[in-house]
Amino acid sequence: MKTSNLKILLVALLCLLYSCSGDDAENTGLTVTIEDQFVNLPSNVSVFFRVEDEAGNGVAGLTESDFTIYENGAKISEFEATRKIQPNEQVFDYHITLLLDLSGSVLGGESLSGLKTAAKSFIDEVVPAEGEVNAQAVKMEIWWFDGSENIKQLQGTSTNVNTLKTAIDNITPEMSSDNSTNLYGAVIQGINIATQKISQTRELDEIASSAVVIFTDGTDQANRNTKGQALEAVKNADRDMSIYTIGLGQEIDEAVLRSIGKTSFVSAVNIGELLDRFQEIGDLINGRANSYYLLEYCSPKRSGSNQLTIEANKGALKGNANTFFDASDFNGSCSLQ
Repeated sequence: MKTSNLKILLVALLCLLYSCSGDDAENTGLTVTIEDQFVNLPSNVSVFFRVEDEAGNGVAGLTESDFTIYENGAKISEFEATRKIQPNEQVFDYHITLLLDLSGSVLGGESLSGLKTAAKSFIDEVVPAEGEVNAQAVKMEIWWFDGSENIKQLQGTSTNVNTLKTAIDNITPEMSSDNSTNLYGAVIQGINIATQKISQTRELDEIASSAVVIFTDGTDQANRNTKGQALEAVKNADRDMSIYTIGLGQEIDEAVLRSIGKTSFVSAVNIGELLDRFQEIGDLINGRANSYYLLEYCSPKRSGSNQLTIEANKGALKGNANTFFDASDFNGSCSLQ
């Protein structure tokens, strides 16, 4: 009896100890995830990371003043370490695959005009204009599907907003001769294309992340692939791939689209709501694409292995992450370009 009580007491003390110490106790509402880091002489330390809220949504718009740097637990002031947030396109590629259902019910009905308007608004939301932050990091390509075996490319990869919107304008009712809907095949092929883009970027030693956005107004009718095959493709998708689905009208299967859209699913009852639904997904993607940060600073350390802690702050919310770097041969001639 005494031994049992002693074990219970020890467990309670350990739980209390771990709940009152460590990073988890310091994280309140934000999660900081370090993606990669670079250390170069004379004493340059660069860390690429992302910031998310408790719901897993990207936190965009943070500036240098929103981050605090600690080395070995001690805060490093700006006077000790010059720092800056660098443009992400140096090491980062965010690729968006927009996949549109252009089967007969869309091309032959009154929805086409509304879809084109919503898709162009979506492009404006997620693709930065020339000169804006991440202008070269965020890229999009557009594909479409009907009942055919293979999806078709409407526009290749581009960072140009006008080029992408022109491709949407060029959609015509005559584009498709197959009124069926190969939704499951489109899901599988769209994920495969996004996976190839991620692989190509990583081969260049750059950080890759992607989003697949699928719009449809119905269910799979072509029966070329099964729902199970489509969901398996979603399940096995790269961890850095987000998948969103947008449904229109009364003929969609919400349960299926919600399962495919593992990151988020939205639906519009009618074409009048479609613009807002595309905008909703656009906001999520824009937040995620701009939640990646490249912090570079000149470390005051001159030797040894050192722990670096990056703390992100947004109002009352904060979060941090730790990593280590080797300061051997560091000296004081560091500067930031």
